[in-house]
Parts: sequence; structure tokens; C-alpha cells
Amino acid sequence: MIEAMRRRWASGIAVVTAVDADGRFRGVTVSSMMIVSEEPSVLAVALTAAGSFQALARVGAVLGISVLDATHDFVAERFAGRAPLPDAQFGGVAHTIVEGVPVLGGALAWAVGRVRQRHAWGDHVLALMEVDQGDLGPDTDDPLLTYAGRYRRLEAG
Repeated sequence: MIEAMRRRWASGIAVVTAVDADGRFRGVTVSSMMIVSEEPSVLAVALTAAGSFQALARVGAVLGISVLDATHDFVAERFAGRAPLPDAQFGGVAHTIVEGVPVLGGALAWAVGRVRQRHAWGDHVLALMEVDQGDLGPDTDDPLLTYAGRYRRLEAG
């Protein structure tokens, strides 16, 4: 039931980034990012418990979150592991470094901060990040969305 319900929930797409112990950039595509609080600024992301990225989202770790535009569909596929993965320095992926972690170029919005809490629940880990800094990119009015297992676009209305 939950899987079917999840497929009926339209959601934005973001890439969460970190740096591993060897200094390699890592990233993962998520559709489960939410604003928990505006004051203090806290975001949460749900990460697959069986995935390797969740280990990087330990308490105290710095994460970056980049909200994707519809033109980033191939980038989203790369960080989801369904297209060639970026190398350890994100060669070929536009990015800048903020507080030591990459944020993706052309993102609709981005934030960087430290994980303050982690909660394991079933097959996911919820990481709560207190935002240190962030900014808005150009508003293309065309976010990358997912619905029923496919990327979608907003239709002009």
C-alpha cells in the first residue's frame, strides 16, 4: 500500500552531497526532502538505510542539498545510479564548494549545514540538518518532479 501511495505523491527532486573520509565527493538523488523549521532553519532528508550514502550523514557531518530544475534530469539519474556516476571530484557536473561540500550549479535553491540528528526508521534513515547557509538560483518556474516513478514537469496553467 505505501509503495503505491508513494507513487501517487508528486515530489520535487534534490541531490544531497557530502565528502567522505578520503576527501571524495559523494551525492545521492532524493525525492524526500522537507522543511522542518524556518527558525531555526532545519531541513530533513530520508536516505535509504541499505545505501552507502546514509553513513556519511552522521551527526556533525556537513551536507549540501541542491533542489533540481527540470533540465537536471540526467544529473538526477547520475546521482541515483541509473546513469554513469560522477567521479570523486564531480568532473563534468557543474558545482561550487561551500563549507567543503559541493552544491550543484544551476540549482533552483541550495543549502549547506550540519546534521544535528539521525533517526533510523524501517528501511530509511532520517537526517535532520541545521542550515548554515543557502541561496536561491534562477527561478526557471520548471522544477524537476517525480510522479508514478517518472520525472515530470509542471504544465503551464
